[in-house]
Order: sequence, then C-alpha cells, then structure tokens
Amino acid sequence: MIKAEKTFANQGYLLRCIAIPVEKGGFHAEAHITRYSDKADMGTTRFAPEVAYSTRAIAIEHARAWSVEWVKNNG
Repeated sequence: MIKAEKTFANQGYLLRCIAIPVEKGGFHAEAHITRYSDKADMGTTRFAPEVAYSTRAIAIEHARAWSVEWVKNNG
C-alpha cells in the first residue's frame, strides 16, 4: 500500500495532506497540521472511511482545503 502525500504551508502552519489507498479502490484523505513556530502538533484528522476519492490528487486536495479552513477558523 503506497501512500501519497504533499505538504503545504499556510499562515504559519504546515499542512501534511495524505492520500491512503483503499483496498476496494480509491483513496481516503488524511490531514496532519503542525504549527511551524514551535513544531506543536495540532492534530491529525482522518476523514470518514466510507468516503473514498477516485484519485490521489482529489484526496490530497480535499485534505488541503479542509486544513486551510481549519487554520482560518482556529489558527
């Protein structure tokens, strides 16, 4: 099982966005947010397992968009 991931910077946070392959096809999305200034782990969100995205890119984009919104509301 090969994961794909991309890391983005947003307003002082690092957003690690991961696409995890699903056995039956498709990908789950996961987001890990870290505050850059002190490397504080802000948490990991694993999105609903019943939701599978058709491509790695779509799963990563979902995790990125959610993470950006989280930073906007909580950062």
